[in-house]
Amino acid sequence: MQKKAINGALSTAKKIGKSIKTTKGKIIYAVVLLVVAAAVLFAGIKTGLIPNPFAKPVPVDGVCRVHYIDVGQGDCELIECDGKYMLIDAGENGHETEVMNYLNSLKITKLDYVVVSHHHSDHIGGMAEVLKEFEVTNVIMPRLKESQEPTNSTYKTFINALGASNTKVISAKPGATYELGGGKVEILGPVTVDVEDLNSTSVVMRFDYGSTSFLFTGDAETDEEKSVLENGANVDCDVLKVGHHGSTTSSGKKFLDAVSPSICVIPCGAGNDYGHPHKEIVDRLKKYTDETYRTEICGDIIITSDGANLSVEYEKQ
Repeated sequence: MQKKAINGALSTAKKIGKSIKTTKGKIIYAVVLLVVAAAVLFAGIKTGLIPNPFAKPVPVDGVCRVHYIDVGQGDCELIECDGKYMLIDAGENGHETEVMNYLNSLKITKLDYVVVSHHHSDHIGGMAEVLKEFEVTNVIMPRLKESQEPTNSTYKTFINALGASNTKVISAKPGATYELGGGKVEILGPVTVDVEDLNSTSVVMRFDYGSTSFLFTGDAETDEEKSVLENGANVDCDVLKVGHHGSTTSSGKKFLDAVSPSICVIPCGAGNDYGHPHKEIVDRLKKYTDETYRTEICGDIIITSDGANLSVEYEKQ
């Protein structure tokens, strides 16, 4: 539609130009064309329809790695960037050893950020041990109403460990940004936490390093995906951590259209009781990429970025 309108305007301009006979008229016409062209260019850059030719590339020095840690039927990711670390979730109860061993294998003693995507046990089960054993500077998580707070022992253990730790607690708010080495983290959701299902209070966030980008969605379901899109968030990315372990409750078509991922990662456990990932979602992802990696098949997955290119390696070759 926009291309057709531009072509029509050009055609009209040519006709007008041919009709002008005087030198003064042609000079005025040329000046008007330049002003209009500049206005169109500015509007196109502002709306993102035209790439900004004056934009400087985002400088990066080195590489970053995003680790998708195999914790069975749960979530756990680690962003490693220029000696800074952000841990996202820590798996289910009983998998804290895998998380601790993984962090120790990288000789990590301090986590600059911990993100609790939401408060279900398959995301916070190992978090209490992390808070006890590692220096954690900041914890980002959704703020719940008292009526939403779980009553199970896993949540209570996590809250007690959080209270005993010397860490700053930050409520996840859309638009908030945080530096992680040479990369940038932006919170996109939850737009609202006034919902019954804790899945839809999930922290949705993107990580940009150079011109590469990663999207993390927790267990955000289609209602939260919709609210994130309606809030104007930029979800277009290279790598998508697929929502809710590949359940049909997430990964709606409109959301995936906006994300347009080149690589997908699904964290899930072998033979899990939920049948994750659901075949419908696996088939849907094939329309966007032929690179989908699953922790129950691949084990630990590491995606490395040099700011321009991505490479994937995984444990179970």
